[in-house]
Amino acid sequence: MAAVLLAAGFLVAPNAHAAASGEAGDVDTSALPEIEDGNWLDENPYRGSKKAMELGKAAYDGNCARCHGIDMISGGIAPDLRELGPDYDDYFIGKVRAGVQRNGMTYMPPFEGVLDQQSMWAIRAYVDKRHYEYKDKNLDELYEQWDGGKSEDDTAAQRSPAPAAASPAVARGDSGASARRVADDDIPDRLEQIRAKGAIEIAVYQAFPPWSYKPESGGVTGIDVAIGKALAKRLDVGFNLRTFVADESMGDDIRNQVWKGHYLGGGTADAMLHVGMAPEFQQENDQATFLAPYYNETMGFAYDAERLGGDVDSPLALKGKPIGVGLDTLGDYFLTSAYRGALRDDVVHFRSVPAAMRALNSGEVAAVMAPVGELAGAVTMLQELNVTTRTVELGGMYQTNWDVGVAIKASNPALAKAINEAIQQMREDGTIETIFEEYGVPYRAPAAPETAARTAAL
Repeated sequence: MAAVLLAAGFLVAPNAHAAASGEAGDVDTSALPEIEDGNWLDENPYRGSKKAMELGKAAYDGNCARCHGIDMISGGIAPDLRELGPDYDDYFIGKVRAGVQRNGMTYMPPFEGVLDQQSMWAIRAYVDKRHYEYKDKNLDELYEQWDGGKSEDDTAAQRSPAPAAASPAVARGDSGASARRVADDDIPDRLEQIRAKGAIEIAVYQAFPPWSYKPESGGVTGIDVAIGKALAKRLDVGFNLRTFVADESMGDDIRNQVWKGHYLGGGTADAMLHVGMAPEFQQENDQATFLAPYYNETMGFAYDAERLGGDVDSPLALKGKPIGVGLDTLGDYFLTSAYRGALRDDVVHFRSVPAAMRALNSGEVAAVMAPVGELAGAVTMLQELNVTTRTVELGGMYQTNWDVGVAIKASNPALAKAINEAIQQMREDGTIETIFEEYGVPYRAPAAPETAARTAAL
């Protein structure tokens, strides 16, 4: 799914000719306090430093202006960085370090190894300055964050770098992972706020059938939308739906929709559905609470057994036959790399699972590999006949199945308890299973993490 935040990535390629006077690469940051090698920070240590802003402008002109515009006035091909307020340091450094890749294409190369950390944070200091100017904020308040009225030289000698980001996910550019979990002691529990406004706002992905999508006629529908409505009913409040386009990672989505909000504004939802529940992922994104798993997804194949002359009991049985996958998905990664690349030449890419299933129906491909929930949903949506769907165990480094559930902002125990109880009741009384039946998707109850998927016909 495409990212909405970064239409063209944060920075232009390092060796691209800048649309300003600077030269690509680092600038001389020797006048700034040093940062220990390998100690990657998640907060700008130079915030408010006029010297850092001056050096950051030079680095920006040489590395960023081609896409983001002279003086950070974008011509529309890249996001307007002046919108990026001080709260988004972790997001900024993650994208600059790791770059931006989407749908198999590189929109921005990683700058780690091209720019040093001091240059990156100097650019961030310049972004702060332009943000304050763009939003008509008092620049003196920004400058005060650096020296508190002391001289720049005195402060540089005394100032120590901010704490390092501890999470390994920061190196992957998953900026949400580096955030520290902080209890909002002075803010009422989210459940209290929901009851006060009389409705719960649920965030779901856009264009993600059968979970959340808009058909040719009517409003947004899908399994997750129906579960959200049922959850609101159990909580005895109204239901407000928020749909969003996926960002670069689910960690980004949780940051944008659950605990921090998008840097362009819009606030956060009360809860987000269809969130992966892997323990490692939860630890990396500890500004959110993960709860109430309601489904276990697993990988599988869809195919016409009559056309193939029998059932498919292994991916290798499809060798030499075209296999449809969504571009840049788990199925894509698996089929192009597993079995020493034996199936790589058989892979045919599509923009979505429904598009691949249409190709299966027309005979363009022999099978489609995707999560079985998406396969079964597409079969029902497209009213396809003679389609067999089987689960398949991927093995090796690839995850075969995973639970999906709910994410809310951390430190809201009353809301967490209410949602957990409501989802559990909906599982026990058959409400959730009935919703799955309505969309033609066989229900799979959440599984324990150690439970392995088995290859079996649905």
